[in-house]
Amino acid sequence: MLNFIHLQTLQAVLATGSLSAAGKKLGYTTSAVSQQIAALERSLGVKLFERGPRNLWPTAAAQQVSEVAAAILARLDEFETEMRGAARGDRGRLRLGSFPTVGAQLLPKALARLLDQYPHAEFTVHDEGQSAAVVDAVRAMRADLGLVFEYDAVPATWPDDLTVHPVLDEEMVVLAGANRGDPLPETVDLASLSDEIWAANRPDSTGRSNLEHWCALSGFAPEVRFETNDYDVIRGIVRESLGIALVPALALGVDHTITMHRISGNKPRRKVRAIHRSADPNPLLPHALAAIAAATDAFIAFTTSGFSTDTVHAPLATRTYQTR
Repeated sequence: MLNFIHLQTLQAVLATGSLSAAGKKLGYTTSAVSQQIAALERSLGVKLFERGPRNLWPTAAAQQVSEVAAAILARLDEFETEMRGAARGDRGRLRLGSFPTVGAQLLPKALARLLDQYPHAEFTVHDEGQSAAVVDAVRAMRADLGLVFEYDAVPATWPDDLTVHPVLDEEMVVLAGANRGDPLPETVDLASLSDEIWAANRPDSTGRSNLEHWCALSGFAPEVRFETNDYDVIRGIVRESLGIALVPALALGVDHTITMHRISGNKPRRKVRAIHRSADPNPLLPHALAAIAAATDAFIAFTTSGFSTDTVHAPLATRTYQTR
C-alpha cells in the first residue's frame, strides 16, 4: 500500500536533487530517505531513479508519480485543515432538532448569531414536531442538539444518556378575538371560560393533555371544536372569534386582532429545554447553547415590550454555558 510519508519523501528528493539534501529538509538520515524511496518503488513496481556513483536521475515514472502525489498530498493537507477546523468548530457541523414555536421564535436569531461567528460551519434544522421525536432524533444521532418542551401539568422524564439544559420558562395564556361581543378581562379565572368553544392541540399531544388538566382543575371539560398542532391555524381561528385558545408565550405572535389574557391564581406554564448526548464531543455544542440563550434574551425583551408583561423568563442556568 502507498505510504503518504514515502510520497512526501519523493517530492523532497525531486525538489532538492539528492537523497542527502532531502534528508536535511525532512529531518531524516540519507539512509532513511534511500530506504523510503526503495519501499515506494517496491509498492509501485517501478524504478523511480537511475543511480550513478554520486548522482541520481528521476525516471519518467518518477515524474508521473510526482504529479499524482502532488494532488494527493494537497488534498491530504486540505483534509487535515478541515479536521483541525472541525475540532475547533470553525468548519464543523451541527444538526438541530426542533419544534415549531421555538423554531419560529428563537432558532432564527440563534442561527444568525452562530453563522456570524462560524461562517464556514454547517448548521441544519429539522422540525420534529413533538418532544418525543426530538429525543429520538438526538439519541439516534440524527441530531446533535435538540430543543424540547414539557408542561408543568405533563412532566417529562429524560433518558440518562442525555444532558438537559433549561432554556425558557413560559406562561400559558388565553387568546381571544379582539372583536368578540363580550371582551374578556385582562386576567381571567379559567372556570369562567367553561362555556367557551376552544381551539386546541390534537388529542394525542401533551398540549391537549395540559389544557384538559387545567380545565378539570377548574371544574369543567373544554368543548374543543378545532384541533390542530399548528399555532398559526389556532391564531387564525381565534382571530375570527370562532373560539379561544390556551397557548404558550412562544406562540403569541403579534396581531392586534387578537387579545392576550393571563390566568388568575396558579398559572399553567411550559418549559423549553435543550438536550444533547452527554458523550457528544461536538465543539459547536456550547456555542449553540450560548446563541440560544442570547436569542432567548431577545425574545424576553420583545414580549415584555410588546405585551407590557413578563409572561416568559429564562432560568438562571442558561447563563452557565461555557464555550471552548
